[in-house]
Amino acid sequence: MNRNEINQRVSGKYPDGTFCVPRFPHMNGLSAKPDSLIHIYLAASDKDLLNQVNRVLQKRGMMGLVDMSGRIKFVLDGRKGANYAARRFSDYASEVALSFRDQLAVDDSLVESCIDNIMSGYGFRTRLRGYVLLKRMLFLTFRDPALISPITKRLYPVIAEEFRITLPQIERNLRYLIKTLLDDETSSLRQGKNKDQKPFWLSCDNQEGKPTITSTLARLHDQVMKEFRSQLSQKQNKC
Repeated sequence: MNRNEINQRVSGKYPDGTFCVPRFPHMNGLSAKPDSLIHIYLAASDKDLLNQVNRVLQKRGMMGLVDMSGRIKFVLDGRKGANYAARRFSDYASEVALSFRDQLAVDDSLVESCIDNIMSGYGFRTRLRGYVLLKRMLFLTFRDPALISPITKRLYPVIAEEFRITLPQIERNLRYLIKTLLDDETSSLRQGKNKDQKPFWLSCDNQEGKPTITSTLARLHDQVMKEFRSQLSQKQNKC
């Protein structure tokens, strides 16, 4: 269905008495996945209401209702037997779980892409172990920003368990990663490199003195969040 057809239908209703509302780019998820439209059923009498419910149940075998508190309640069609109703609900639950996992995979891929863009913009040495640790830390703090503070008590233990290293090793690898980046930036500036040749400068852009692990992680976290929102907005506009 093209946009003109959708706009024409918004002002009217289908022969079966349903109104349709177009799905906008910011409306994603399961509520908009089965169709390109959200159907609103207007029942003017008990008979109309029963006919609409019966039509949905005959087609789907089940239907969901949302109350004013946002709770979803399912109505299963038991007229064809309990096994049929249970099978329909099981199929729906499986579809929901699969869609949720797919969405998480898509989001994870986008987050990792944003992290790569930001870190490559600084020019971190990718072969250092601290690079891998910092990249993982950025991903975890994207999912749970509370891990940033205090970093040594919340984030470090998670990284230590995942990579099977000690807290001092984490600290040492991250410090060395930051030091090498600062040294590389200093060397580049001495050689007359233009600041516009690199998107981000840890030494020049820092306004709180010498960069620390905590301040560096916090800055990169904010930049990753901004990059994610930008890419997500562009992706939705294309849709």
